[in-house]
Amino acid sequence: MAHRIRVLAIEDNFEHFLRIQRCLAESDAPGLDCETVRAGSLPEALELLGREKWDAVLLDLTLPDSSGLDALRIVQEKAPGVAILVTACLGDEGAALEAMRLGAQDFILKEGPDFRMLKRAIRYAVERKAALEQRDQVIRAADDGMIVIDASGTVRLVNPAAERLFQAASLLGKPFPYPTRVGETGLIEIPRPPLPPLVVEMRVSPLSWNLEPAVLACLRDVGEVRRFEELRTEVAQRRHADEMKDEWIAKISHELRTPLTIIKGAITELADGQAEPLQPDQETLVRMTQHQLKRIERLILNLLELSRLESGSAALVRGKVDAAEVVHMAVSALQHAAAQRAIVLTSRVIGPVGLIDADADLFEQLVVNLVDNALRFARSRVIVSLASAKPSGVELSVEDDGVGIPPEKQGLLFSKYAQLDRPRGPEGYKGTGLGLAICKEIVGLHHGVIKVESAAGGGAVFRVLLPDLTAEAATTPSPEPRHASGGVG
Repeated sequence: MAHRIRVLAIEDNFEHFLRIQRCLAESDAPGLDCETVRAGSLPEALELLGREKWDAVLLDLTLPDSSGLDALRIVQEKAPGVAILVTACLGDEGAALEAMRLGAQDFILKEGPDFRMLKRAIRYAVERKAALEQRDQVIRAADDGMIVIDASGTVRLVNPAAERLFQAASLLGKPFPYPTRVGETGLIEIPRPPLPPLVVEMRVSPLSWNLEPAVLACLRDVGEVRRFEELRTEVAQRRHADEMKDEWIAKISHELRTPLTIIKGAITELADGQAEPLQPDQETLVRMTQHQLKRIERLILNLLELSRLESGSAALVRGKVDAAEVVHMAVSALQHAAAQRAIVLTSRVIGPVGLIDADADLFEQLVVNLVDNALRFARSRVIVSLASAKPSGVELSVEDDGVGIPPEKQGLLFSKYAQLDRPRGPEGYKGTGLGLAICKEIVGLHHGVIKVESAAGGGAVFRVLLPDLTAEAATTPSPEPRHASGGVG
């Protein structure tokens, strides 16, 4: 089936137009059928270009009502997607070549022997124009910024992505403000006052533009990538610093145990009167020292325990644990501390709670830490509840009637050394910020979930969900502990 091409011949000389018609009617180009329409003047041609669809334009550079190259520019603006060929007389080859530099696809000399090849030239021009249009569409649609720069350094094409990068008036037709070296890839900075400069990677490739050498500058915003790399480096450095700090704290804590034991023994002998009877003021000082020694001992034990849990060396010693009995024993052990603070500490078991598969020592430490934390901030009561969880496992909750924890502060709860601005209880001691961090690690080892529910003025409830581990293989690696928010300890 013949391919039909519509050609608009802008030609004031009717004899020349008839010759064009005869050439295009010849069958030297198989499979090509040309429909040729004449426009005798530029205004008539513009009217036809605006009203109908055309595949090619044959433009006479010697029209009496316009200058040849000016006519070319006008036609290009009117029909940017149409292939344009120009016809010229012998001696006007210079103008014809300039027309091609400006975007015409080809030129034909009216008196030349190649005029009989006009039909074939039009076909090639249409195909070449379509290919160039496709190339330009790819450039315009690219996610990366793309700019075509001719040999003189003037910008010939700018795609939307490049316009967004420069955020300025169009670069089209202006000198490109950066050096372009074919084959090189480098970074440029695009000013964006008052913001910091935009860091862009520019890669330059050779390109032919309107039959002349040019370059294609491909631009990619690497500012976000650089910021990500910088952030990743900063995170890695902080993590390394945290690891060094934790290692140092663990070593110091371990080294302090021996001298602390000696000091504790000496103070105990003084308190028992083994050296000699103490005066009342001396007894007061000794009691104060004993109290502070207990605080230091508790801090060192917490540091060592947290270091052990975080290191991954703490393996679960799993067994069948009576969760209700552990809760009862822990609450009983803390009754004296609660009474000293005038706080009513109660526990309850809701429904039948059977044995759970857990580490008994770690589960007891979990309960003790949560209750101890609640006692520090409660005003009058702490309630410990235990119930079966669905579909399996147990749910442990510890509720206090303190002033609560604002939602914006809850994300810090289980972080090490976190000290929130939560009013403390009667003892006036808020802890070291390690108790709840230890709880998070213990819950994580049991593949559980720990979360806090609280509102300003409404107390706080810490809930722990521990699944039934009996169906899991003992070699299953422990995932990162999940938590809804973190704790003070």
